[in-house]
Amino acid sequence: MRTQIKKSGDTVIVNVNGKLDYETQEPFKQDLKNLITDAKTDSVPHKIIINMEKLEFVGSSGISNFIQTLKDFNARSESKPRYCGVRSEFKRIIKAFDEDSAFDIYDTEDRARKSFENN
Repeated sequence: MRTQIKKSGDTVIVNVNGKLDYETQEPFKQDLKNLITDAKTDSVPHKIIINMEKLEFVGSSGISNFIQTLKDFNARSESKPRYCGVRSEFKRIIKAFDEDSAFDIYDTEDRARKSFENN
């Protein structure tokens, strides 16, 4: 699993690509921690979109850690991150772990971006 982070104005897009497994958890977690740190030192609050369109589900190894990493990230972000490109198998798992309705999931990056305008 690889993470690519790009800024577009006041929006940060986090593209998550590749296969999700237990071994790829720590670098991803560190990337998200760095993103929070960078956002706190920036004078412009960031809108964050995590695009999971190219993320592949590979068994259950590491999935609960992955979801917990995302929940922790949601809790520490200044604004509630948006998720897009989430495949149906991830949606089912996320909903099973999402007792606090912490995840805002959209079909496309464009819809996720527009959702910030409605808040």
